[in-house]
Amino acid sequence: MSYLVLARKWRPQTFDQVVGQEHVTRTLQNAIQSGRIAHAFLFTGPRGVGKTTIARLLAKALNCEGGPTPQPCNSCSNCTEISASNSIDVLEIDGASHTGVDHVRDITEGVQYRPAKSRFRVVIIDEVHMLSNQAFNALLKTLEEPPDHVKFIFATTEVQKILATIVSRCQRYDFKRISLRDLLGQLSALAEHEGFACDEVGLSLIAREADGSLRDAESLLEQVVTWGDGQVNAQTVRQALGVADRQVLFQIVEAILANDPAAVLRIAGDLYEYGYDPRRLCRDLLEHFHHLVIIKVCADPAVLSDLPDHEVTAVQDQAATRSLEDIQRLFSLLLRAEEEINQTAYPQLAVEMSLVKLASQPPVMPIDEALAQLRALSEQLTTSSLEPARTPEPAPADPQESAPASTPAPKPYPPAPTPPVSPVPSPRPDTPPRPKRPTQPRHPTCSRFLTLRPAPATGTLGSVFWLRSKRTSCRCFLPSSRASCTISIRPC
Repeated sequence: MSYLVLARKWRPQTFDQVVGQEHVTRTLQNAIQSGRIAHAFLFTGPRGVGKTTIARLLAKALNCEGGPTPQPCNSCSNCTEISASNSIDVLEIDGASHTGVDHVRDITEGVQYRPAKSRFRVVIIDEVHMLSNQAFNALLKTLEEPPDHVKFIFATTEVQKILATIVSRCQRYDFKRISLRDLLGQLSALAEHEGFACDEVGLSLIAREADGSLRDAESLLEQVVTWGDGQVNAQTVRQALGVADRQVLFQIVEAILANDPAAVLRIAGDLYEYGYDPRRLCRDLLEHFHHLVIIKVCADPAVLSDLPDHEVTAVQDQAATRSLEDIQRLFSLLLRAEEEINQTAYPQLAVEMSLVKLASQPPVMPIDEALAQLRALSEQLTTSSLEPARTPEPAPADPQESAPASTPAPKPYPPAPTPPVSPVPSPRPDTPPRPKRPTQPRHPTCSRFLTLRPAPATGTLGSVFWLRSKRTSCRCFLPSSRASCTISIRPC
């Protein structure tokens, strides 16, 4: 028998085995139990969270020989055929390879016939957003009024690409990302059942790298187990997946909060030599400062449910060293730096300079504390200004020293001699008066200053002159009866 990967081997076979989607499974079970089963369903959400799995579980619950039942038996012929994906009454289609109108026409014509052996004919279209607009339009009428024996189940990761007319004809269920604690619990149960030697730190790294996808977490676990020969710990996970140690991230943040740029550069250089992506480092730092803000606002550690217990304690210790305003300022600086890092051709240099800038920021005093200090200083100055000035009291005089002295009074100083005043020289009567500066003529129209120059020998009675400036020029004519002259204009 061929090897079956863990993601397929551990696919849930009942609604109770589905992880992290209780709001969907409970609604579907109640609908089946009460007989309120819609004719079309739309499952949307991120990858690897159970959309196709729940679609198959719904098909089994509807076509089980003991149903419709919220708990399929998984032992009858219909359940086993649907689990093996070879049921003739359950049609599972890949939307990426059936995008045209012809494919949809085949579906709409085929659903007119009753199922061969099951109760319902179920059509599951995965990645339904890949269908063309013409294909969606061809499906509208059948989707709105399908036969009683037909159920449509659509699954997609990009619901915004589906026509609104399609969405309005379906019951929509939004799948959410699986929390880190749920992923960690599922991976622990899987590793224990398979006999893998795992520790909590290694499984936490795998769950974090899965980013809320159970299928990705199971695939990564299988990869690490294959590399480490059945051993799953922090070292094997870092070496197999090429991820950085979480403790290194805490060390960088600790150096930033301690204003130590040298340590920040050293740690960033070690991560770069190890092969860690600078852009990924920036995103991880943003997430870490986000956790610091959350734990600063909400003292309850339960708000950080996506972190293991030992990391929650470390985050609390780091958040206690700075104020909320200071952490928010560091987050804003790092967010602007992340935009520049994604656009530059030298991400490592940009990351290092950004980290140095963060580590060089002095702590910021909260505005309330600054106002309180200013208020106290103002009150102190006001109090000191209202108190009267105290003059020192004279010391008691000695009776012998208080007796009047018989010494003669000092003689007054003689007045200082007055310097002689020199008379102001009067103008000489024979000195000719200073000639006045001739007034420079102005243009009669634009009042510009004129500069007169001697006319050439061959002149006319009237002279034509030009007024030139940077942008404009004008031509004027002045008659002259005495002599010809050339008049040039200079701007004032």
